[in-house]
Amino acid sequence: MNEKVNEALERLEQGIASLLDTEQWKRYLMFQSRFHSYSFHNTLLIFVQKPDATMVAGFHRWKELGRFVRKGERGISILAPMFRTKCDDEGMSGIEPQPSSGEEEKRQILYGFRPVYVFDVAQTDGEPIPTVDVPTIMNGHTGWYESLCRACPFPLREVPEMEGGALGTFHHRSRSIEIVETLPEAQKAKVLIHEWAHGLLHSLADRPNRETRELEAESTAFVVASALGFDTADYSFGYIVGWSGEEAIQTLKACGTRIQKSADTILSALQLQPQVKKEAV
Repeated sequence: MNEKVNEALERLEQGIASLLDTEQWKRYLMFQSRFHSYSFHNTLLIFVQKPDATMVAGFHRWKELGRFVRKGERGISILAPMFRTKCDDEGMSGIEPQPSSGEEEKRQILYGFRPVYVFDVAQTDGEPIPTVDVPTIMNGHTGWYESLCRACPFPLREVPEMEGGALGTFHHRSRSIEIVETLPEAQKAKVLIHEWAHGLLHSLADRPNRETRELEAESTAFVVASALGFDTADYSFGYIVGWSGEEAIQTLKACGTRIQKSADTILSALQLQPQVKKEAV
């Protein structure tokens, strides 16, 4: 098992190093939009092994869904956390244990990882996969902006214009968002996701450098927008041009985890909102 875990970790390092290429980062983020609930590391492991994957699950989960992995298909290796239960007063040497009330608080302690295998839907046969209709983007209009406004936890205000030609901003002191009101609706949605990500990821007390802040916010917006079906051809990730070496790999690894979590937070909040379709003008 240790050998398989080490192989997975080595595959991770190689995958992260490859993401330092701007176009590869964009391809990865497009891929991540399909798997936003998976951790950054497991999404990257899936991406490295099967970049055309669209929906993955374990062997037994596919059986529960009425589908079956075809004979001879090779699994995609990911890492599953291993936990053990620990009482709060356990393992505190030098302290005399108190009489038990039978109600000790128990915690789940992560103590390692083990390799598990998942399979893409293309490797299975069986019952059709249920699909959910989502709003269609037509002539720059989509119901997503209204749903995003309802789901966003930060107060939002539209303004006629902003200094420096900015399209939107997150005000850290008031924890609020401003967006230019004259933008096309689809662009408003992208700007809102970007500023929402700033609100989730950055504060006055937790501010990495500007390049890293913008990389995290724009990458989160790219993942969410891709998941919602927006045209993402105009996104640019020039922030990572010139990054290299071990420090860059560690920075990108930390960014990847934060991006995954913020994108999952936004998409999960959005799933709780009723969707509104708008007719093309």
